[in-house]
Amino acid sequence: MPYFLLLVTLLFVGCQSKVRVTESDLKGAWKTDSIYRYTNGFAERKAVQYDADNIVYDYDGSGTMTMRKEAEARPVRYRIINGDSLQYVGKSGTVLSSFRILAFEPGKLVLRKMQEPLFSGKNQLVYEIRLFSPVK
Repeated sequence: MPYFLLLVTLLFVGCQSKVRVTESDLKGAWKTDSIYRYTNGFAERKAVQYDADNIVYDYDGSGTMTMRKEAEARPVRYRIINGDSLQYVGKSGTVLSSFRILAFEPGKLVLRKMQEPLFSGKNQLVYEIRLFSPVK
């Protein structure tokens, strides 16, 4: 049943009009609520508790995001590409991570990250979808 609900949500998000986000739209602190992983037909969904995925992402609205977990903080540059993709960029300008913005509203952010296949060969699909909400 939880997978059906997630599938319906993803279909609803996929049928919405094209997402247009700017750097300033992301301003504020966001936390991961749940993670959906898809690997070659197998799906896993988990709610984020107090573990390695419990990180606060604090966007300043002008291109710097600070990842915070407990007493540690790491600043990273970010940029929005074509209003529907998010990239984290290293100091030398290399892309560290790329995400597709599936949905954005003031209280909801949904990002998809394509991942490397687990096995060699064709026709593999591996990705992760993260659902974020503002930190209160």
